[in-house]
This record gives sequence, structure tokens and C-alpha cells, in this order.
Amino acid sequence: MEKVKAKLAVWKQDRWLVRAAIAGGSALLLLFVCLCVTTYMRSNIQHRYANAANGIQEQTYQELIDMTELYDRVDEPGVDVQHKLIPQLQAEYACAAALNTALTDYFGSDKAVLSAEQTAALDAAFDEYSAAYSQGLATGLAHNDMSACMEDVQQMIDDRYVPKAEPTEPVVIIDGSSGEIISGES
Repeated sequence: MEKVKAKLAVWKQDRWLVRAAIAGGSALLLLFVCLCVTTYMRSNIQHRYANAANGIQEQTYQELIDMTELYDRVDEPGVDVQHKLIPQLQAEYACAAALNTALTDYFGSDKAVLSAEQTAALDAAFDEYSAAYSQGLATGLAHNDMSACMEDVQQMIDDRYVPKAEPTEPVVIIDGSSGEIISGES
């Protein structure tokens, strides 16, 4: 007990030692608080970054959905393909392509919705339509290429949004009185 009293007496005499201990403890506490705030801010920034990428992806998919729905009208009678449908398709595609480019440039190619091959195929199909219309040629080849592109895009949309059906076990119903199988596999 005498040792403790002696040390306490030394602490009372050397006030600078007490002040240094308080300052050191306060500095450690301040560093801990700064670390916690920085970690929280970093987490918040990462969350916003991920939400921005997901939002742009969803908008890109929506533009592609609108484009495929619009293209479904290509074979309807009375549709002005040259002057109305193709320009509307090009506008939808331009939006989707711009958003896709932004995803690639700012979030990386793994966040892109359309691959470079899909973009090149769509560009080529639109060019084929333009060339056929400008030269007064039939648009059958352009139509086939665009249909293939739209099927590819539709498959990509289905892969993302349409749930896969799980195989189910067959249901067997047995007549209670006779023991016969009414439905299901026998």
C-alpha cells in the first residue's frame, strides 16, 4: 500500500505527467472516432456507387425491353417501318447504347449490359436497314439480322428477369376406396 501512496504522491507532484497521460488518452480516443467516421463514410460511398451502377443497369434493361417490344410490331400490317418504327428503334437503342457505354467507362466492363459483339451486331443491322432504304433495295436481310439481334437481346432480358422453373415431383393421387392411382405417374 505504501508503494501506491508513493506513486500517487509522485503523480501529484508531477502534474505534467498527468496532463501528458490525459492528452495521450484523448488523442487515442480522437483517432478511434476518426477511424469510425472514415469507415462509415467509405461504406456509404461504396453503397451509393453500387446503387448508381445498378440503377443505370436497370435503366439500360428498360430501354432494351422497350426496344424489343417496339420491334415486335415490325410485322404488323400498316406499320411504317421505314419512317416510324426504325427511327423509334434507333432512338431506344441510342439511349441503351449510351447508358451501356457509361456503365463500361465508369463502372467497368463487368457491369455492362450489352457486349461489344451485341452492340456491333445491332449497329450493323441498323446500317443494313439504312443502306437498303437509301438504295431502294429489299430489307429482308436487314430484317433477318435485326430479328436475330432482337432474339439475342430478348434472351438476355429473359435470363435476367424470368425465373427458372424448378423441376417438381409428380403428384400422385390414389383413390382411397379402391387403391387405384387416379393421376400422376404410375
